[in-house]
Amino acid sequence: MRTTALALACLMFVAPLGGCLDTLGIGGGDGGGFFDDEPEPLRINHIQVKGTHNSYHIKPFGPTVRAYDYTHEPLDVQAREQGVRQFEIDVWWDPRGELYVYHNQYDVRSNCVTFEDCLTTLLGWSEENPTHVPLMIWVEPKEWVQTGTDLPTVIQLQDMLGKIEEEIGQFWPRQKTITPDDVRGQADNLSAAVTEDGWPLLEESRGKAIFILLAGGEVRDDYLETFPGLDGSLMFTMSQEGTPTSAIFSNTDPVGNGDDIQRLVEVGYIVRTRADDTESGEADNNDTARFMAAVSVGAQSISTDYPAKVDGIDYWIEIPNGTPVACNPLTAPIWCTSEDIESLG
Repeated sequence: MRTTALALACLMFVAPLGGCLDTLGIGGGDGGGFFDDEPEPLRINHIQVKGTHNSYHIKPFGPTVRAYDYTHEPLDVQAREQGVRQFEIDVWWDPRGELYVYHNQYDVRSNCVTFEDCLTTLLGWSEENPTHVPLMIWVEPKEWVQTGTDLPTVIQLQDMLGKIEEEIGQFWPRQKTITPDDVRGQADNLSAAVTEDGWPLLEESRGKAIFILLAGGEVRDDYLETFPGLDGSLMFTMSQEGTPTSAIFSNTDPVGNGDDIQRLVEVGYIVRTRADDTESGEADNNDTARFMAAVSVGAQSISTDYPAKVDGIDYWIEIPNGTPVACNPLTAPIWCTSEDIESLG
């Protein structure tokens, strides 16, 4: 990806320059030439973006625990004014037929009350800004009664996964969606596609969204049973390493698991991580160590509770050199600039 040691060694010495150029293929030989080659194209794993955790969240009225004591602007404001390009939405089944969006029964305030509201809000911004990099939208199915209840069975009985899939198809245009089928192409499986053939080109992916099911275990298994190999699905799944559907990972600890994140990124996967956790104290202590670790290991999306400055808190994050999105420090071609990635003004 970066200039090779051979190139640096050659260019340091003027006298043997001609021989070095021949060795590198820069001269007039038959090798095509180092500078004559087409530059490596930008792909959607070559970026680094800011995301928000519980993107819909509004803190409860009155006194509350620290974990709930933060508020996000509406999703379109996050995208337009704060440069957010990755969102996380918790959805709850309701017998009235809606998918409602909130954190839990003790923490219910939301800047988009239903899944439809959330998608419609983001879609409006997307259509006004058709050159944006792909939005990553993580969708987490939730259920109230978990103690003493078989959660996957309850979700299956409610057909929550089917309802999520239905509403994505209903409220987000297919031509603005990047699906597993789109990425897989003619490869044997999704993992082989991203690690061997590469992700879709960025220029062909602008103005679109990637949906990812934020669930593991039996809930993910149930989705994969409905969509074997993710054939025909609208969502990717939170990946398990070594499986044929691996493509997008969530690893929220860039300090303790930094080596794992970097290895996955360098192989060709996309990884989402977190810059902070309100209960861990990064925001209260203005501690950016976790965020900087996330940047350095090349995570493509870095999620936060503080995408912009708020009163009383000195901590918030901005992607280094982002406009608002930046070239990934590990995967982007050497010629990449932030303006090549996105500069909506």
